Amino acid sequence: MITMEERGQLSAEYILFFGLILVIILAFAYYVSDQSEQNNIATAARIGAENATTEMGILNSTMAPVRVTAIQMTGTQNITISISLSYKPPGVQNSILNSVYNSLVSQGYNPQKNIVSNNIQDLTLNTSKHNYNISLA
Repeated sequence: MITMEERGQLSAEYILFFGLILVIILAFAYYVSDQSEQNNIATAARIGAENATTEMGILNSTMAPVRVTAIQMTGTQNITISISLSYKPPGVQNSILNSVYNSLVSQGYNPQKNIVSNNIQDLTLNTSKHNYNISLA
């Protein structure tokens, strides 16, 4: 026969077990959400840059094709994203960074343009986890 003390002990063990499982799941979720945010922003930057270079190639048939060769992320809290192009023709920085800006906005982010002399120097994006600085390499 099971007494009340044994039944209470079993319930306490289940509570501790499920509590431990919950802590592990929450820690894993925090790590995954951090990586997911970084991947979403890097992907939006790449897509925006590729859209801009494709549009420039279509509208200006004399221009040689420009490809996005790499997206480099450095830093931990303050992350710098550098967009590398196959070559950088003069006057394309505004078009590319505007397209990256539009891509980030379409993903639900709120980036800010750093404009000097009517030219976009870079984009900054502050989220609850990181501060991003996006520029052309």
